[in-house]
Amino acid sequence: MIKSKNVFVCIGALHYDYLLKLKKNILNYRTNPISQETKIGGVAYNVAKLLSLYSKVDFYTLNISAQLKKEINNKNIMIHKLNNQNLERYYVALSNNKNKFILGLANTDVYEKKIDLDIKNKIEKKNIILDLNLSKIFINRIIKKLSQKNKIIICATSVHKVYKIKNIINKIDLIFLNNAELKKLTNSQNLILGIKKLLKKNKNITVCVTNGKKNVIYANKKIITKIKPPKILIKNENGAGDALAAMMINLISLNYSHVEALKYSVACGSYYASGKNLKNINDFIKIKKLSKKMLIG
Repeated sequence: MIKSKNVFVCIGALHYDYLLKLKKNILNYRTNPISQETKIGGVAYNVAKLLSLYSKVDFYTLNISAQLKKEINNKNIMIHKLNNQNLERYYVALSNNKNKFILGLANTDVYEKKIDLDIKNKIEKKNIILDLNLSKIFINRIIKKLSQKNKIIICATSVHKVYKIKNIINKIDLIFLNNAELKKLTNSQNLILGIKKLLKKNKNITVCVTNGKKNVIYANKKIITKIKPPKILIKNENGAGDALAAMMINLISLNYSHVEALKYSVACGSYYASGKNLKNINDFIKIKKLSKKMLIG
């Protein structure tokens, strides 16, 4: 796999994730013992981190502490602040003793505050990747500003945040959603009908919908494809969808066929859910091997 020649621009969340795992079956209204892992997260950052294996990434987010910036220490991610004040924010994910995700808690209201600064750099012919953590006003302004000369890519982030793009679907080139986010965005309980609603609003949009263990649904120019993820032992689902999105964004930018991009991206998401991650470009070989266990239909 060759390195991408594209420069990616990610805009959105960057904070600490606290991943909690129950050691035993949960006891309601009682103290439950857990194990804890702390990592740097945020949807936009998760995507940027994987993309940085292949290309330089410009990353726009709220101001972060010197300690957090030191921990990132990634020469391929250039961080640009959108405000001057350092505001605390974090995300907590709780999984049961079998690694099944139970609950996510987001202390991220500060992302909704008015942005002090703006993106003044000239940006053209780039892949602009936004999560939906920042305010609706800011997200809509940035999409309108950059959509004419760039590709706009949305990672939906949360069922509570998809409303922010409801009236701007026509300016989006690629969108990643889970099944609940698609239903909320389109007011449709049927995933295929929901996808068709998006295609009706924007005939050029590409849609990728994760549907748990069942399948991933991919739509491009009225062609709707389903692919079943490989069977894996799930260790941590947190960030798996972001890994899928990042891999697909990179492969599409490299002009991989849509079938190849879909297979390798779903395999990448499964690879992350199994507790592994890509540390260098050579790990892509493992993703390709895993992709052979999937069926498209």
